[in-house]
Amino acid sequence: MEDIVLEDALARMRPIADQDIPSIQHLASAEEIARNTFVPHPYPPGAAAEFVQKAQEHWQNEDGFVFAIIEKESGQFAGCMGIHPTPAHNRAEVGYWIGLPFWGRGLATAALRLLIQFGFEELKLNRIAAGHFPQNPASGRVMQKADMRYEGRLRGTRFHRGEYKDELHYAILRQDYETRTAAAGAGKTKETAED
Repeated sequence: MEDIVLEDALARMRPIADQDIPSIQHLASAEEIARNTFVPHPYPPGAAAEFVQKAQEHWQNEDGFVFAIIEKESGQFAGCMGIHPTPAHNRAEVGYWIGLPFWGRGLATAALRLLIQFGFEELKLNRIAAGHFPQNPASGRVMQKADMRYEGRLRGTRFHRGEYKDELHYAILRQDYETRTAAAGAGKTKETAED
């Protein structure tokens, strides 16, 4: 499964690799990334190499799948997105960050859609969930655009940068994904028939 590649018109995703270490070290050093994630700030020297090594171990154990997000137009590393399954319940949690130079380009939404497809089609999951801090509404919009549904606010559920924070939760179920996929397929069939 380590040679898997996911892609659409905007993004290409592949397993995180040693070649990504310099880009991660550079992009993850921005304070804006730490503000809304659990990426440490200041980002310590060697943290990117340690992160990549742990991510590769998870790939080998098939208990976590962290992808590099590559902007297709430029070929540049733009960020990371991972999916972490809980096999006993056939569900997974998603986490991600996008480097500042790539904000506002639709990459997070494209990557999340690809990861959801991977989760349902390759990992055979029933549920995929994600959350964000209330002060990061852009992340919520990404989840909404990827057809995840808002499920509620968990009060004081995360200890982040010295304080307890709420988290807004979104999820998509297999049945939601299959309904969306079927509707998209029907739309393409109709367009083809009318052309």
